Formats: sequence, structure tokens, C-alpha cells
Amino acid sequence: MKGQSRSGRLSTAKSSARAPMCCAIAAFALALLEGCSWVAAGAQEAILAPTLRSGSETFTITAELPADFALRVLTGYSGDKSPSCQERNLETGKPMRRQFGKDLQIDFQDKPHTGSVRIPLRYSKGLCAMTLDSVDFYVEGRFGKEDWQQSYANGGLVLVRTLPAGTPDFQVDGTLSRYPECEWSFKLSSAKSRFGQIDKLLFCKGAGAYVIRDHLAGKRLRFVFRVASEETPYMHDFWLKTEAGWKPCTGRWGSKLEELCGVPPVFKTFEMNGRTCTTYPRCTE
Repeated sequence: MKGQSRSGRLSTAKSSARAPMCCAIAAFALALLEGCSWVAAGAQEAILAPTLRSGSETFTITAELPADFALRVLTGYSGDKSPSCQERNLETGKPMRRQFGKDLQIDFQDKPHTGSVRIPLRYSKGLCAMTLDSVDFYVEGRFGKEDWQQSYANGGLVLVRTLPAGTPDFQVDGTLSRYPECEWSFKLSSAKSRFGQIDKLLFCKGAGAYVIRDHLAGKRLRFVFRVASEETPYMHDFWLKTEAGWKPCTGRWGSKLEELCGVPPVFKTFEMNGRTCTTYPRCTE
């Protein structure tokens, strides 16, 4: 093996020392560039924000709601693949189609009420035209005064090019009416803050419609929400219906919540609005 001169060894040592320093500088430069891209993307959005405007073509959603119900409508818009509709994803740094959304609300009232929201078919931002591509519903109901005494059911519009066979279309006057049916289901809560108290979940059937997006301009969708007069247990066969009302079963697994009813059934008490109850919804027999 040939020996190495002292100067050679020093040269090698200096090169080795410079290598990690160069890597550190490169990493810092890369991080700086990524940070700049975030700043540039944010600055671009700040410049374009004042240019956001809705198109002239709209349609209307009208909801006839029971007392203590609300309707939240979330709309989504997307641009095309043209350069003017590209924006940078702040998480990945990759280009993506420009998107935009609106959150519209018909608020709660303590009596039956009717409300409407008007939805533009298009928005534009800068030179980018964005088209409506989603309309989602949150049908919200409340069954008490506490913040947790609320639930919601999903619905919305399905935007299609052609209607499925047998699907109703708009009438001659430009109106499409739908009649969703909602139902409350009750159970004992497993949440730590309200363990063993009556909780409810909301379910709605028919809270939506198939519509052709290109036919929506000037149209009105009317949703007449109805609530079933009788509530049912969320866990079937865990509650037994009696003349006095629904009674939760226990004695099968030793849990503190309702359990599958046995033969003969063994019943338990529960909490509702600060009272100890034996039947639902009357509380006492």
C-alpha cells in the first residue's frame, strides 16, 4: 500500500469537512425556496382575492323546515385545466386546479319555517372561471337546549349530464319538489360528559335530488321536510315497547348502557333532562 503525504491527508480532511457544510447549505437553500413558494402562493391569493365574483346564472333551494330544524348547504366550485386556473397546493407544493366553496345556512327557529338560498352556477377569480361541481346538505335538528343536543343527516344534489331512468325532472314552471322524511332515533349516550343520558341521532330519507347542472339556471328546488311522529330506538331489540313507553333492557352483559333484551326482560333506569326515568319519552310510568 502506498503511503499518503501530509498535504494529501490535509486536503482530504478539508474536502471531507466541506462536504457536510455544502449539504447543510443546500438543505437551507431548499428550505428557503420552499418557504418562498409558500409566501409567493399566499401573495398571489391575496392579489386575486378582490377579483372573486359570482356569475349571473343562479338557481334557488327552498326548504320548508319543522320547528328546531336548520339546513346547511355547502357548495363547491372547480376551475378547468387551463394555466389561469392552476394554483399551488400549500402542503405538497404541486400545482392543482383552483377550487372555491361557499357555506350557506337556513337557521334554526322554534317554529315551522321556510327559508331559501340562491346558488350561483359559476364563480370567477382572476382569469379563472370555476363551475359548480358539488352541493351537499347537512340537515340539522336539535332536541334540547344543550350544545350537544343536536344531530344532523346528510343529503345534497347529484349533478349529472343525463337523469337516471325514472328520476323526476323540473316541472313546466321550473320547480322540482321533494319531500324528505326524517326520524329521530334515541339511545343512551356513551360520552363521558353525559354518560347514560338520552341522546338522539337524526336520519333523513330523500334529502336530495338528481339534477342536470346545465339545466339549473333560473330553476327552484323545493324541499318539504317532514318528521316522523314516533321515535324509535337506535339499538333495536335493546329497548322494549310497553304501554307506558320504551324501556331499556339490562342484565345480559353487565354494562351500564342498554343491552339486548332477554327473556324475561330486565329493565334499567336512565337519565333525561336531569331526571331519573324508567320509560321514554314519558320518563315515568
